[in-house]
Amino acid sequence: MRALRLSLVGLPLVSALACSSGGTGGSTSTGTGSGASANATNGTGVGTGTATTGSAATSSTTTGAGGGVATKRPYPDTSSTISILADQFPSGLTAAQRQFAVDHYVGTQKLTLAESQPLRALKPDFLVLHYHLAIWQSAPAVDFIVDGMNWGNDYPMVTTHESWFWHNLQGQRVASTADGKLLMMLGDPGFQAYWQSSLEQQVAAGDYDGIFFDSASPALLQGETNNDPRLAGTGAKDSMIAELGNQSYIQSWQAWIKPLNDALAAKGIPLIPNTSAFTTTWDNTNYDLTAGIFSEGFADPSFATADWKASTNQILKIVNDAKIVILQNYLGSAGDLAKRRYYLANYLLVKGTKTYLDYFAQGPFEWYPEWGIDLGAASITAMTVDALAYQGIYRRDFAKGSVLVNPGATDVMVSLGATMNRVEPSGGGPVDANGDLPGTIGMTSVSTILVPAHGAEILLK
Repeated sequence: MRALRLSLVGLPLVSALACSSGGTGGSTSTGTGSGASANATNGTGVGTGTATTGSAATSSTTTGAGGGVATKRPYPDTSSTISILADQFPSGLTAAQRQFAVDHYVGTQKLTLAESQPLRALKPDFLVLHYHLAIWQSAPAVDFIVDGMNWGNDYPMVTTHESWFWHNLQGQRVASTADGKLLMMLGDPGFQAYWQSSLEQQVAAGDYDGIFFDSASPALLQGETNNDPRLAGTGAKDSMIAELGNQSYIQSWQAWIKPLNDALAAKGIPLIPNTSAFTTTWDNTNYDLTAGIFSEGFADPSFATADWKASTNQILKIVNDAKIVILQNYLGSAGDLAKRRYYLANYLLVKGTKTYLDYFAQGPFEWYPEWGIDLGAASITAMTVDALAYQGIYRRDFAKGSVLVNPGATDVMVSLGATMNRVEPSGGGPVDANGDLPGTIGMTSVSTILVPAHGAEILLK
């Protein structure tokens, strides 16, 4: 997970913690490798998957609900909008930048009260998520927001509870090869109780609107652990582990996260794990057990078509289950228009009622003009991506336009069936101290269009 001042979290019980405060955290990588790919067939014309016409599937009927959780502040309906939930804003925003933030974003994450309260003075419903590691204890030297105001680390207290940590067959703790965070024993009752109570306390202290639960996917274990052969390769799925009651790691993960989610939901706290991009083909984890998901690295242009299709179908399933879905990926530079189009079009392809987006290059406080276009509500809600197949690519129509996505390796010429206006962004990037809107949108009329390989187009009527 990339951030400017990243908080890799394990939360202190406020009354019992010996924590060091101050400092800044480092970033974590949560990517999972693509699994084996098979050739995917792109249909011509309308696909055969299940779909419904009209607006996106309806979310929970509870007022202010986020993923079925009755939250203090509402998660905005995204049926007819492009909604940006940004990664961590930098500290020291000017008054003009704060006004820009509340006018253009629905929320952010990893802010202290000193940073969030000025934003909420301008917009009381501005969302701020808390950041916490899911299945890991943050490394000793990595800080996080411990009480809503201060950065610190609860490692000095957590390390005194050896049963809370995962151990390999030699009795050693298992650290991530990426950043030194430590794998935890999800089945330990003491760990479970501490994680839940500390999460509740920290959310209350920081007045947060949910928990971004980072590095959550069991699929990470194949790439981040190297001293426990039970977790190597497909071990998280296939190894039956005695310490887990002869369950697999994935089975233990599911048995742990569902009651944790439900306990937090009862207190109005949505749990939103970072599941990565759903491209590990052997990973059979049920990611529908929480209030939502954060898919980091979604819709990357590097995905093979089969991986893209599997990932998109998994996201569609969670979207259609009325969950909170946050989709985030990264730009090599702010001027990478092709990648910007691809990310945005893929977001629009799956967007439902609680679906949020972010992509950025230098840092999360960036704005791109294409985020401001108005496509209106979707005309079709797909259960699977096959329902959106169209002339060798994938198309979703909206009240005011259409999006075209080509995940394949070959350019495809598409007939639109009418004259439409191709969206052509210019500029975009960091928001300056004056809070000026960066970038503009141009238009070109087209009735046919070449959609490049691993590319996309966005069109307005």
